[in-house]
Amino acid sequence: MKWIAAMTMATQIASAAVGVTANAQTAPALTPQQKHELSTYNFKGAEAALEAQTNEPASKPSPLTPIPPLKVPLVVNRNVPVQNASAQSSPAGAPADKGSEVPLNWRPPHAELNAAAVSAAEVSRQWETGVATPTPGADGRVVYIFGQGMPVMVCAPLRVCAIELQAGEHLESQPQIGDSRRWEITPVLSGSGLDETPLLIVKPIEAGLETDLIVSTDRRTYVFRLISDPTRFVSRLAFQYPGEDAAKWAAFEIHQAAAKRDAEAVAEQAREKDKRAGVVPMAENALDNLYFDYKLSGDAAYRPQQVFDDGQHTYLIYPNDGRFRELPTLLIQVNGKSELVNFRVDGSRYIVDRLFNKAILVVGVGKKQTRVTITRATPYSGSTGKRS
Repeated sequence: MKWIAAMTMATQIASAAVGVTANAQTAPALTPQQKHELSTYNFKGAEAALEAQTNEPASKPSPLTPIPPLKVPLVVNRNVPVQNASAQSSPAGAPADKGSEVPLNWRPPHAELNAAAVSAAEVSRQWETGVATPTPGADGRVVYIFGQGMPVMVCAPLRVCAIELQAGEHLESQPQIGDSRRWEITPVLSGSGLDETPLLIVKPIEAGLETDLIVSTDRRTYVFRLISDPTRFVSRLAFQYPGEDAAKWAAFEIHQAAAKRDAEAVAEQAREKDKRAGVVPMAENALDNLYFDYKLSGDAAYRPQQVFDDGQHTYLIYPNDGRFRELPTLLIQVNGKSELVNFRVDGSRYIVDRLFNKAILVVGVGKKQTRVTITRATPYSGSTGKRS
């Protein structure tokens, strides 16, 4: 009876292993190898083990002879032909396949991309794989133009590589890297004040790595490609900023325009002041028309140090010693007659708003009158003020 019970149990195990479905479909046929294993199963040994387990007192556990394992057929896909089931079994000499916990009809998840997503991925791929040409910079820098392609930082194990950002730029948050386990990113600062420059120190743990790095600052967002090579590396990577250069030129032009407006306002105020004081502005070509050939005669104590004209005005220069207790009277000779002419005093300068060929400075009256005669060596041509 015990033999019959063991055989019945083995038959039930074999039936359960072939996987009768809820639809009660026909179970797959056994392979020749599986039939052979069933025919050679040691049912007597299994019976003896069961009997020993039954007779053994529960309070005295002892090592028992294990029941020989029964190899049952694996559950196979019913859509696969029976002749292919044997091909799925383990090859000779290999450990027996214990099956898998993954469902038979399981497929990995897959997201379908529409046309817009495919196009966006292609645009990003072109930018990432495009050649961003680096150029040599000062102090060993490898310089990229910001925004023109994806910059590549190449570093090697046991090396320290630095990414240099713009002076005065500030990190907004911690840099984000795709492989944080095998890459080390450490921020440091160089300089101080407005020239303080942030640096990112890059160190790979091993060679043959590739990942990406995103750095967010208060001015822009950087995206880097990081590659670790056994021997080659870039010590220092920096950027040029075309947008910043354009902004600097725009600011310079605004500053120039503001300075020009300020200068014009100051000049206009000076012109208004001279206008209120009755000052005639100097001609634009006055320096080209300066004339100094004047002859002086009379009392040396009242002679000007220098007399010259600019084609429109005549200037009498006196030493700043306060020699006049009263201003002299200036008379000019016109067609043999003397005419009184007014002049302005600007410090030690006496300015006459016209040209003349001959003039007389008169100080005092009567017998105490002092005269100084001023004669132009080259006469000018009448009222135009031009030399003849």
